[in-house]
Amino acid sequence: MTSEEPQEEFSIHWIRDLVDRVLERNPEQYLIVTGKSMSGSVHIGFMKEVIIADVIKRELQALGKQAKTVFISDDYDPIRSFPPSLTLSPDEYMGVPYSDAPDPYGCCESLGTHWTNELVESFPEFGVDPEVVLQSQLYKTKKMLDAVRTCLANTETIRAILIEYVARDFDEKQKTEYIESMKTWYPASVICPVCGRIQSGGKGSIVPNRVTAYSPEDDEVSYECAHCGHSETAKFDKLRMKLSWRVDWPAKWYVMQTTCEPAGKDHAVKGGSYDTGLEMSRRVFGWSGPVKVPFEWVRLAGRDMGTSKGNVFTPRSWLNIAPPELFRYMVLRTDLEKANNIQTDLIPDLVDIYETFERTYYGLDDADSEKQDFARVLYPNTEVHPVSDEYIPKLSFKFATVTSQLKGILSEETILERCYNVLKKQHNLTEISPDTKALIPTRLSRALAWVKEFGSDQEKVEVPDNVPTEIIATLTEADKSFLASLVETLGVDSLEEDDIQAAIFNTARDVHVKPKRAFQVLYMILISRKSGPRLGPFLSMLGIDWVLERIKSVL
Repeated sequence: MTSEEPQEEFSIHWIRDLVDRVLERNPEQYLIVTGKSMSGSVHIGFMKEVIIADVIKRELQALGKQAKTVFISDDYDPIRSFPPSLTLSPDEYMGVPYSDAPDPYGCCESLGTHWTNELVESFPEFGVDPEVVLQSQLYKTKKMLDAVRTCLANTETIRAILIEYVARDFDEKQKTEYIESMKTWYPASVICPVCGRIQSGGKGSIVPNRVTAYSPEDDEVSYECAHCGHSETAKFDKLRMKLSWRVDWPAKWYVMQTTCEPAGKDHAVKGGSYDTGLEMSRRVFGWSGPVKVPFEWVRLAGRDMGTSKGNVFTPRSWLNIAPPELFRYMVLRTDLEKANNIQTDLIPDLVDIYETFERTYYGLDDADSEKQDFARVLYPNTEVHPVSDEYIPKLSFKFATVTSQLKGILSEETILERCYNVLKKQHNLTEISPDTKALIPTRLSRALAWVKEFGSDQEKVEVPDNVPTEIIATLTEADKSFLASLVETLGVDSLEEDDIQAAIFNTARDVHVKPKRAFQVLYMILISRKSGPRLGPFLSMLGIDWVLERIKSVL
């Protein structure tokens, strides 16, 4: 952790600095908004955006301000691609809004709602509680429809802004072509009442059902469907429309009166879609727009994640293997514009780091004043629930990875008893509180799921019902002499983990068996391989009586 300490020192201040910027707006109610297109199962990286919004809200509320978070599900977006898991027919549904496509999984009213619910159901476990707004419903409100009218009426201004921002890095030929294409461009598309599409084609070949004319005096819209060819001029309120994505964003800011919205680096880059939206806020809607909060993406094992690719690590995937507090800690402890990299193979070590940080907050470990200040600011924002007045001891995740794998040979009651004993030793306790006990089953469940999916061969433990005959056949007379002596040593009285470890060394030495061979023999008769978890704690966990019976079965 030493190499990361300067990062910690820098990171103490980002929350305070950000909240100070938001406070300058001083609205009656602070609204922190996040949003995501529902193009598939949403990956864990999006939770960084939601957690940033949640932290801003928490800090504002701590200052006595009215503040809330909103999550906008962009379920009104058209289907542009089909992840491998999606069984709908591309011929039938490509270009149809997610909110209009049926749910092939059979549990929700639409495909957009299905993926929205899949994400939203994990929010409480991550300690976030935004109001959920479906974009398809937002576009039915008078405020949003009026905003669409405003954009259509200000098409010339929007064209000028897009030429200024989008074409700034084009070469002369590209810029000329872009300017020419914008002469007939309008900032909205129509959902065709005949075929139900808002565009034709998928990624790489999209042609929107772009509005071709708008008359503010008659409130009439002309358009042509790029898919089926249907065209007409109709009253605005007879049609379903959606703004172009670069225009849709500032329109929603205005309608919601968004105080602040975090945005990933792809949108927040200087001169990018966020800045374009802020310019439209000023020149089309006549207000400043929200406070821009750029952040770097979350990567998985060094690779970028993408919802529409269908190969994602979801928030639920994280909750199955690790505590949500750890994820909050990982994305909040560094500057927002630094990338976070999820290394699933390191979860046990990362849990240890987080729980050491937690002990610093409660003043249980020696730490310098900077680390204590860092913990005071950050720890309450990493916690899912209100911070407890007293420290609640946690079962070691590494211990849980081994213990959880012994369910086949130890009863649930015995496993819990082993966990209680370890907690008492680790935290110098005489009794285990109900709060501590309540956390154990979840810790065991996550540890087991983690080790099965991401644990190394060394960390995986499988204890067969009996010692295989082929392993018994490999035991030499010297091996059996060692095992017989060990039975006598271990059967004398109850031994602590370190005493068991020492007894194995001493017994091997006494019968002239090399310690390495002695350990290999024990691993082979316990888990059918030559290495495994540290033997002292492992034998203690299995129970000495069980271990003695196992050894006797091969003698």
